[in-house]
This record gives sequence, structure tokens and C-alpha cells, in this order.
Amino acid sequence: MTASFQPGVVRTDRPHHAATGPVTSGRIALYALMTTVWGSSFFFTALALKAFTPFQIVFVRMLIATLILGGIVAVIRPRWPRTAALWGHFALLGLMSIALPYTLLTWAQVWVSSSTAIVLSSTTPIFVFLIATLGLRTETFGVTRLVAVSIAFGGVALLTFANPAGSSNLFWSVVIVVTSANYAAANVYTKRFVSGVHPLLVAFLQIGFGTVWLLPVLLFTGEWQLPADAGLISWLALLELGVLGSAFGYVMFFYFISTWGSTITSLNTYLQPLVGIALGVLVLGERPGWQAWLGIGIVLAGVALFGVSTFRAAAARRSVRPGEGRAAP
Repeated sequence: MTASFQPGVVRTDRPHHAATGPVTSGRIALYALMTTVWGSSFFFTALALKAFTPFQIVFVRMLIATLILGGIVAVIRPRWPRTAALWGHFALLGLMSIALPYTLLTWAQVWVSSSTAIVLSSTTPIFVFLIATLGLRTETFGVTRLVAVSIAFGGVALLTFANPAGSSNLFWSVVIVVTSANYAAANVYTKRFVSGVHPLLVAFLQIGFGTVWLLPVLLFTGEWQLPADAGLISWLALLELGVLGSAFGYVMFFYFISTWGSTITSLNTYLQPLVGIALGVLVLGERPGWQAWLGIGIVLAGVALFGVSTFRAAAARRSVRPGEGRAAP
């Protein structure tokens, strides 16, 4: 999932940075499947938009994910939040991390191609770093990261403002970047306030509350009745978004967090745009102009450089023995 499609990276019972399970061929295949599923979310959204409205797509996919994750939670029976404050945090996260950004992202794809949308959304890890650095003061700028951030946002500016298709595309491109910042804030909020809750329960409660937030909007707008003439492709795309893109993706994400650690798991964030661009160009027939391709390339270069710098910093922290003045991430 782009980081934009993750409900926040939360702590599990073991350190995120340490890999705790072997890298087997089966797990590599499962990891590739997870990355492909999340990388194809914008592609399947584009297919679903041919028959359904943005509100309908987001509500149905989150309802499906809520039901599936609810079944899993009922089986594993984690400890539920016991304070009103925690429930309040989840209610807010349902709006902040699910209902609002997913709706805006889906609506943006009415105007912005899937390949452009997924590249603009890939900046979420950079926004997380900026919030941690400039807001929380828990991270520090290095030269490499500063260069990476500058490159990425230079590409975002080119990709956003060089679009010749009109002001609507410009507006919605900016909206996508804003949702990336919103996801980053939600990730930081999740870590800060609900990190003690079982991670699958975190995903279930966020998505569940997001679905609750969306229900009155769906009823108020009169979009609660799904079109009877929707084609099979659009229905299958909608089911994919709910079953695989949301429920399966989150289950696999937390599985790899507990198996390999968060550093390796987060690598999928930097691979997803490659999947999304390939599907957009080869299957949907999207044809970005040379300026858009240049912007896409610059953004991906900046995000990749940022990812390499992040992994190196995590490796350096792991190599420091306890008691030498550095805490594990």
C-alpha cells in the first residue's frame, strides 16, 4: 500500500526494526503479492469509477474490509480498548485516516490519471519524516535526506503544475499531495496515541469507524443505492478493493511487521508506484506527456533516495549496542 493506504504503522510485541523470521521463497512471493495488491489500488479504483461514484466505492470497500477484519478479530480475540480516550482516538482516526483521505483520493481520480495519482501519493513517508523533524523534533535532517526531500518535491511541483489538462486536474493533483500529508499525520497520531493496541484491532477499528463516518454522507447524498447496470469489471474491481486492497493488504502488512520488522516491510511503499504506473500505461492506456514522465521520474528518484537513506539510518541504529546512547527506533 502506498503509505497512503496504510492505517498507520503501530508497535507490535516485538521491535519493528528487527527481522524475526527467515526470508523464504514463500514469504517473498507473499510480499510481492501484497506490494502488487496495494500498488494496483489506483488501477482498480479507475475501473470502479466507470460505474460507481467515489462515495459508493469508498463506503463499499471499507464495509467489506470491516466485515472481513471483524471476523479475524473475533477469532484472535485481542484485548479491546478499555478507556473512553482510546475509543475517541479511534473515532477521530476513522475520519482522519480513512473516511476523508480515501474519499478525496478516489474523487481525485475522476480528474487525475492513476499513474500520476500513485506517484503523488508515494510522498507520504517524506511527510512523516517532515512531521517528525519539524513538528515533533524526533528526527534530524541529514544531507542525503535533505537532498531527497528537495528532489521529490521538485518532481511533485513539476508533475502537478505541468499538467496541460486544465485547472481541475491541477486542483485535484494538489488534493492528492495534501492527502499524503494527511496520511502522514494520521500515521504519527496512530503511533503516538494507540500504539499499545493490537495492530489488527487498530486496522479494524479505524476502518470500522471510517465506514460509520461515511454512512450518513452516503444517505444524505442519495448515493446509497448502487447502480443496477454496473458492469462485471466494475463490480470485480470494487470487490478487489475491499477484499484484497483493504482487508488482505492490512493482514499481510501486519504479518510482515511481526515477521520481518517494519523497516523491511515498509520497502513496499517505494515499490508500489512501479506497479501502478505499469498498470496505468499498459492496461488503461494512459499516456503521460514528456513533462509528466519527467516529473514522475524525479519524484521516484527522490522517494527512492529517501528510502535508501532511511534504511541506512535504521541499519546504523541496529548496529549500535545497547547503552551507547542511541535508542532503537
